[in-house]
Amino acid sequence: MIKKGNIIGLSSGLTWGLYTVILYTVLNLYANAKGDLLSTKGIMLILITTILISLVDLFFNVIFELFVLKKKNLIGEFKSVFFSKKGFGIIPAAILAGPFGLIPYAIAGAISAPVAGAFSALYPVIGALASFLVFKEKLPKAKILGGIIAVIGVITTYQLETVSFVVYVIALIPAFGWGLEAIFGYKLIKDDVNPIVTITLRHIYSIFILAACLLLFLFISGEYSYILEFYGGIQFSDIFAAGSRAFIWPTFMIGSFIGGASYILWYVSMKHISVAPAMILNISYVLWIPFILMMPPFSQQISPNVLLGCIIIFCGTSLVIIGDTIKLKRLEKSY
Repeated sequence: MIKKGNIIGLSSGLTWGLYTVILYTVLNLYANAKGDLLSTKGIMLILITTILISLVDLFFNVIFELFVLKKKNLIGEFKSVFFSKKGFGIIPAAILAGPFGLIPYAIAGAISAPVAGAFSALYPVIGALASFLVFKEKLPKAKILGGIIAVIGVITTYQLETVSFVVYVIALIPAFGWGLEAIFGYKLIKDDVNPIVTITLRHIYSIFILAACLLLFLFISGEYSYILEFYGGIQFSDIFAAGSRAFIWPTFMIGSFIGGASYILWYVSMKHISVAPAMILNISYVLWIPFILMMPPFSQQISPNVLLGCIIIFCGTSLVIIGDTIKLKRLEKSY
């Protein structure tokens, strides 16, 4: 079961890498975006832009996940859990992943994308600490070391910039949001709720929560017409500029489906190998993204610090995978 969980965990990282490349490299989602950091209205527009992207993404995620639930004959369980006490238990995860994950990430990312990416990627450390405190999990030393190495690799991948201390604090908030999100999701899984049912519920509740935030931000900004204006401005990136606009939304849908698959694989891996190892393997997306971008049709040159970070992450995640084997060998020697 451990081996299966490791493969599923790594697959969640690979699919998240594909998802990121399709949505943020193949497509230019911000082609017609508005917003700045000079006024309340400008900040609201930045947040509205992020939420508009996320709502469409989550919508396609849910469609894909409902299809998987039907294929696996889990619709009955989904309906029974939806309005139950167990189902409501995933709401904190939806809040943590949305307002406390997405929104501060958007603010920090608008100021410095490298700082936002590096510090928010520390979420496995927060999740591992929380799983230790909440579930009293014990991890082999080799896995702990592998996790530390993987996180160092994430930080090395990005060239940090000198910005205000407040920006670093804001960039850390998503790490807590996304790290604690997994704890609530894992709690539902431990209550014998199927992982696919769990992530579908999380995404549905996230849609309602983000929609409420969208209404609030639209009211504050008064830019109600911006919704149609923004969606009408989505286009392919320069690499695929010759592509037909008719394929923009199908491409968005495919990318979101892959993102939904990534979430399913992540939650299923938590069921097999628990929270901390699953999250550590999930951050291997930082390794997969540059690898995909180096291949045609992107053929991008990757900076040395990114390549070094990828190597460190590979070493760390590999150590996580063989951590149990190392522990077993030590036990065998002791006997």
